[in-house]
Amino acid sequence: MIAKVKDWLVAHKNILQIVKFIGISLIAFAAEYAIFYALQFGLYKTCGQEDFKWFLFEYKGGKDAAFGLAGFIAFLVSKCVAEIISFIINRKKNFEADNNIVFSVVTYVITVIALIIFSTWLGGALSNVLGESLKEFGTTIGKLLGSVISFVVMFLMDKFVIMTKKGDKKQKAAEATETESTDAE
Repeated sequence: MIAKVKDWLVAHKNILQIVKFIGISLIAFAAEYAIFYALQFGLYKTCGQEDFKWFLFEYKGGKDAAFGLAGFIAFLVSKCVAEIISFIINRKKNFEADNNIVFSVVTYVITVIALIIFSTWLGGALSNVLGESLKEFGTTIGKLLGSVISFVVMFLMDKFVIMTKKGDKKQKAAEATETESTDAE
């Protein structure tokens, strides 16, 4: 039974990539949330009780809100670490990318920065609103929603833009040329 599933996944490369991406994302997810909670609660006494506001980010202080500066640091650092883990493993083990590494890193960093800004803003905004009724779970809901959005965006960007294979592009170009030749006849 397991051999049949494995053979089916190998025959359906796109589905296999999604399955691998989910597995790698779960590894990054575990690291992200461990770091998130360690920082959020570890820094709480030092900088989590006061409100923090900077740029787009507003984190109200206290456990019934967004944990102030401690919450901001926890959201930001945990997300950065998770993205580094995800990039390295996905590039090598999932997409087996052989495109220009500089292009991949720059494009990935730009995408991640946009997602970090978005999810860090979203986390603070939802935590401020939900924390009043859900206490500490407000930060978890904000973090989870940001993670889901990041997951979808990163898979699509990795697969179609960031982590491509040169051979795939050459094959698609050859297929397009062959189709044009057939259409011309």
